Amino acid sequence: MILTVTLNPALDKIIILDNLKVGKLNRVKETTVLAGGKGINVSEVLTELKVENKALGIVGGNNGRTITSMLENRGVNSDFIWSDFETRQNLKIKEKETNRETEINEAGRVSEKNVNDFIALFEKSVKKNKTFVLSGSLPAGVDKDIYAVLIEKAKEKEARVILDSSGEEFKLALKKAPYLVKPNLEELENLLGRKIHSNDDLKKGAKYLLDQGVSVVMISLGEKGAFIASESEGYRIYTPQVKVSQTTVGAGDTMVAGLAAEIDNDQGLKETGIFAAALATAFVESGSISKIDDQLIERIKNSTKVEKIY
Repeated sequence: MILTVTLNPALDKIIILDNLKVGKLNRVKETTVLAGGKGINVSEVLTELKVENKALGIVGGNNGRTITSMLENRGVNSDFIWSDFETRQNLKIKEKETNRETEINEAGRVSEKNVNDFIALFEKSVKKNKTFVLSGSLPAGVDKDIYAVLIEKAKEKEARVILDSSGEEFKLALKKAPYLVKPNLEELENLLGRKIHSNDDLKKGAKYLLDQGVSVVMISLGEKGAFIASESEGYRIYTPQVKVSQTTVGAGDTMVAGLAAEIDNDQGLKETGIFAAALATAFVESGSISKIDDQLIERIKNSTKVEKIY
């Protein structure tokens, strides 16, 4: 059983146009509205994969009601704390001519009571052998150490935690040694304070995180694949080049879903990395979670190359 945590959900409005003309009239080609937030995205992928999961989080207002309705319609199990504040709304602009993507995200806000109620919900949900995914930004009203607090409570019950975050909340959470972390290249470079140019640099970056007590590190490298490592082994995963169908936004969350599914099923490190990277690539190529099927995943896995680094 996998439980995802989204403390800062959003109603995502995706606008597709030919080319964004700043300061001028732009005519929209296509508009899509989705339930957003990194943990929610992970739950939607897991549901599509038919992996048992539940989305936990905090929502409020009309946007919150829209999100819960959307999730119910998609068959996603959820348990949310209701806030007095309206759930945020994000705007994502995709330009067809250049494939450029622009995101305009609201901050979001919750109350101290909302946070305390959520911690109580989390504690009630934590059980041995469950896998938790903590991911995404934090709304105003939530302390930066919230992920650290949740990791500690999960580990007390021998549950595994996958962390996909950045900034100060990631640094604080890292001190509590989550089971797996999934930084992207930019996030890892910011954490280390240096650029990464080679597989040896990736190995050293992963080693830094493993030395903090993390069991598994998955570094996402966009179109260049990924690097997955534990103390005993590390693999560079080269996924095939594919054409971006709609957007790359959500590929990282799809990768996290793949990691969670494989870890919850006690798969090996190499197999876990290959599946997660292939799943993310399948999302980019298909353009939609609902268009990913076993045949597509297998085709991409068969075209994926793996190099054992250590």
